[in-house]
Amino acid sequence: MDFQLTEEQKAVRSLAHDFAMKELVPHVEEWEDEGVFHREIIEKMGAQGLYGCGFPEDIGGNAMGLLAQVLIIEEITRLCLEAGLSFNIQSMVVPKGIYNWGSDEQRQRHVPKLLRGEFVGCFSLTEPDCGSDAAAIKTRAVRVGDDYIVNGTKMWSTYGNVADLILLIVKTQPELGTKGASAFAVETKDLKGFAGAKIPSNIGSNCVPSAELIFDNCRVPASWRIAQEGEGFKVAMNALDYGRITVPARAVGIAQSALDKAIQYANERMAFGQQIGRFQMVQHLIADMVVETEAARLMVYRTANLADQGQTFSREASQGKYFATEVGVRVTERAMEIFGGYAFAKEYPIQRLLMAAKVMHTGEGSANIQRILIAEDALGYKKMTRHAAKPKFAL
Repeated sequence: MDFQLTEEQKAVRSLAHDFAMKELVPHVEEWEDEGVFHREIIEKMGAQGLYGCGFPEDIGGNAMGLLAQVLIIEEITRLCLEAGLSFNIQSMVVPKGIYNWGSDEQRQRHVPKLLRGEFVGCFSLTEPDCGSDAAAIKTRAVRVGDDYIVNGTKMWSTYGNVADLILLIVKTQPELGTKGASAFAVETKDLKGFAGAKIPSNIGSNCVPSAELIFDNCRVPASWRIAQEGEGFKVAMNALDYGRITVPARAVGIAQSALDKAIQYANERMAFGQQIGRFQMVQHLIADMVVETEAARLMVYRTANLADQGQTFSREASQGKYFATEVGVRVTERAMEIFGGYAFAKEYPIQRLLMAAKVMHTGEGSANIQRILIAEDALGYKKMTRHAAKPKFAL
């Protein structure tokens, strides 16, 4: 087993670092004070090819693979939370859902625009009364001629109020349970009967909106349906597998950012006549942070590598998501201990990192849900690979 990155992978990580230092880092605090969504960040990252590693060149990607994508996600998230939070939607869940399950026309119509940052995407599954129980969604789509009439409400849809394209999961035949769900690639421009409203919330960055989506007799062309009727749950679960690569990669970036800042602070802060990094209690915290961050990183890399080899990766994605997001929370909490009272000062972004880590802990299946999936898989009750499909694109 080779744990070494290739020169190409090192180069793409350096590209992400240089881009972030030039285009993002100088503006982070100003942007957070403004608290508004910056579409131009997504456009610039798309123009740099930072979203396209997991896709072939004929669809607008660069075919470098998901491990390269993870390296970019980790590095960008470490330096700018706002930019890092975009990857789940722009490079994984939405374009992968369409690429893996859509028609050739749908792939060519949507995926290149998402990867180039010309379209802002959104994945919408969660509803006011169901989050972890994804099969319990109630938003309904009824076929009427060449259209579907959609009614219902979705919640916690990242970018939902600013999105150009929504990968929407609804029920077309509610009586069939999970087999009655269908997926649609919904274009929001001039879409009647649709409204998106920003939810007042804190997900680590003031600039990334999460939204409530309302569909009120919204007419959606049948040609927008992804896959067949009744395959929406499969589309969603497959898309979430890719999200469980992105989310832990972001968690590792958050953990590394907290670790970097804690090390710098421990070497600068003086107490009792010496740097606080000289105290054994602080050293214990730093040691735990270093080891857990590295262990989480390797688990995420393993999942991405499996996908690049064309193998199923649902089990490893769930394990990596669970562990890396737990680590993200623990490492940022330890950073807060090291910073003491200054962890609450606006001068340092530790609070934002902790909140973002908590979001990673919940998104794409909470920690408790991952525990259940992992345990039932190990016990032989429900295999996590039962919904898995091999990646359509692999190196």
